[in-house]
Amino acid sequence: MDESGSSELARTLQNEYGAHVFRHASWPDDELRLLIQGVEDLAGLMGGAGKFRRELGRVLMWRAPFRTSMAAMAAPLVDVVYFKGASWGDPSEFLWQTVHELAHVWDIHSFYGLSRRLMGATGSRLGRLRWQLPIPFEYDPGESWLKGRKPPLNSLEDWADSVATYVYPDHAETARGGPRLISPVRWKYVRERMQIRMPYPPQWTPHFYDP
Repeated sequence: MDESGSSELARTLQNEYGAHVFRHASWPDDELRLLIQGVEDLAGLMGGAGKFRRELGRVLMWRAPFRTSMAAMAAPLVDVVYFKGASWGDPSEFLWQTVHELAHVWDIHSFYGLSRRLMGATGSRLGRLRWQLPIPFEYDPGESWLKGRKPPLNSLEDWADSVATYVYPDHAETARGGPRLISPVRWKYVRERMQIRMPYPPQWTPHFYDP
């Protein structure tokens, strides 16, 4: 993709979705295409570009020139930052991570109401004090967590994982590091916030409930 092509894609992303790609010409072509696809995939299920803009506000996306143990992160003010090599050569993982981080922005824009209400829906609880950011308490995910899967760090990650899994259920089944399936309650909670309300994958049920 030449610079004029990347400029056109970045302009479309900004004009339609309110998502601004900082220094878009420095992004690898394949990652820029995947970034746009991730935004479109989430927005499509939410109900379109207008709903995306209302729920997430203006989103700024950065690409940092250094590596970390994380693929990307989201935070107030900075929105979404990707780190060098974030895709690991795996387009499906890059898309999943993109929607995961956008879900954090969605939560932040709701003043963390989305993740708080998810706790109520699942019966999740905060436990004893533990040194970790941004919530310094252990997290009990409550109702029906996937057998054998490490629990999320906090309610913020629980929400972001649930949204990414709803958008990309096929990838959730085959993701590196093990499946990222979510329980029916989590699926229902995310589905209620989408315009396109897909049915829960029936093959996932035995992973959460005894037959």
